[in-house]
Amino acid sequence: MWFLFVCGWCGEDNAVFCARTGFWGTRFEDPEEFDCWWCEGTSWTPDGPWTPAE
Repeated sequence: MWFLFVCGWCGEDNAVFCARTGFWGTRFEDPEEFDCWWCEGTSWTPDGPWTPAE
């Protein structure tokens, strides 16, 4: 599932894929960090809850 994370450097929204995990598939495994598509800076994923990307 795709979630929106905000870049810590430029403030731009980034859609990041998080794979489903757990027995019922209700949890998501997030990457520790992601690269911003706009400024190419590396940011860390925040603690949940997260905003699903549409």
